[in-house]
Amino acid sequence: MAACGAPAPLPTEPDPTEATTTRVAKEPPPPVEFVGVVTTRNSQMITSKVQAPIKAFHIQHGDHVKLGAPIAELDTGELQNKLAQAQANLKAAQMEGGSFGAQLGALRQKVTAETRLQRLGVSSSMALRTAQAELGQVGAQAGAAGAKALSARAEVDQAQKNLDNAKIVAPINGVVTNIRVHEGQAVQYGTPLAWVFDPSDFILKFAVPREHIEAVKRAGRVQLTVEGNPRPIWAQVTKILAAQEPPINFTVVEADIDDARLAPGELQVAATARVRIADARGAKR
Repeated sequence: MAACGAPAPLPTEPDPTEATTTRVAKEPPPPVEFVGVVTTRNSQMITSKVQAPIKAFHIQHGDHVKLGAPIAELDTGELQNKLAQAQANLKAAQMEGGSFGAQLGALRQKVTAETRLQRLGVSSSMALRTAQAELGQVGAQAGAAGAKALSARAEVDQAQKNLDNAKIVAPINGVVTNIRVHEGQAVQYGTPLAWVFDPSDFILKFAVPREHIEAVKRAGRVQLTVEGNPRPIWAQVTKILAAQEPPINFTVVEADIDDARLAPGELQVAATARVRIADARGAKR
């Protein structure tokens, strides 16, 4: 019976081309992220237009202000003293000029009279020359007094302007940030006091390493997220600034944020953002 049965199957050799272990899926590399900051297209720095101590600050960081709203007030004690002194100098110069003006009138009449008398042979030419010399001398003095009065007038105008500039107002509608001074601090002309940002038009600025610039250009859009808001926000690349020098391997890129798609209060000026290059789906949104 054993001889009539089917032969036993031969042992099979393992196929050398068949995988013996489970293939591990290769994970895609994590998306490249950049660091950006949310700002606005329109912003202005508030500076002091005069040298004086800060008497009062009327706003705080984050306050919304309207154009012309009071921001700060400088101490006007010294400014008022300078204005009073300038006004006194102007008055003295005007009085001096008036005095020379009266002398000029009298001397002109004298020269006219001496001229007639000389023609009649009654007065000598020496008397005429003396009168003309006196007229010239007083005329020069009157001219100097007039220049002095003009200078004094300019000092009054500047002192009044400085006094007016002691009241600092908002240059635009916006949000106040970056307050750099405090009450009682003496400031110079041009000292930065704060920034005002107009939140009606947000933009994004972010730094991109040189090797990723072309990818940013091709995508044309970026996705940003800010702390406390998981919802992604899209922005259109609008400006790529000139490449930096070799020691600095970053280029600054600007992107416009679609304000119409933002919820009220969703973005804040100076918020730090994580920025990614838009994928195919995001590039179409």
